[in-house]
Amino acid sequence: MLRCLILLAIGVFLVIRILGIRGDCNVCASVSNVACISNTSFQFCSSSALPAGPVYTCPTGYYCTANDVTCNTDVAQRSCIGCGTCDSGNTFACLTARTFALCLGTSTPSQIVGSCGSSYVCDFNNPYICGSPAAGSQATCPGDGSGTGLDVTSTTPTTYCSIVQQHGRFPYGIDLNTTCRQYIYCYLNATNWAGGLYYCPGQTYFNSSSGYCGTEVPARCTNGITSLTLTIT
Repeated sequence: MLRCLILLAIGVFLVIRILGIRGDCNVCASVSNVACISNTSFQFCSSSALPAGPVYTCPTGYYCTANDVTCNTDVAQRSCIGCGTCDSGNTFACLTARTFALCLGTSTPSQIVGSCGSSYVCDFNNPYICGSPAAGSQATCPGDGSGTGLDVTSTTPTTYCSIVQQHGRFPYGIDLNTTCRQYIYCYLNATNWAGGLYYCPGQTYFNSSSGYCGTEVPARCTNGITSLTLTIT
């Protein structure tokens, strides 16, 4: 019995310690004087205990934590739970308070990013990506920001595919009645990437998670989304 109580006490201590060092997003950690502002990036804190100055990024495969060592390979220690992480349906990941990246059915955010409307925030728990704070939605990531990159609908499919350099079907736009019913198909032609613009049949929409057309309206085609762009790296 005593052994069980000792083990239980040790377990409680470890849980409390893990929760204590994991910290919160955009909050200065007392041990490092650093604040994680996303899953993988951070800022140093001022004398007023506020994050300020340049934004730094952890190496690939590392996560920002509230430990004395800021970047850690243990995903369970990350401070910004949900920020920069694809949702349970692998549909999207919030990047800032008002921007997001489509996940295209995988657990890794893609180069296709979008922006929420001025009165909306990116909410990891909202199936429609962007929600209104007045209706109870909370921004998953701290801070503000807007997506940068190339407007998907302003470029040719071949230019788009040469940037993505991935075989498959990709979303083209967010307009419910037009571009939401279209998609770009990318393929490798010898040594060059090429692409074409295709239309979903009938009254169907392109689903970026499944890669097929369906009757369900995709989250990116809801009222809270204002833009869809392709980041250039």
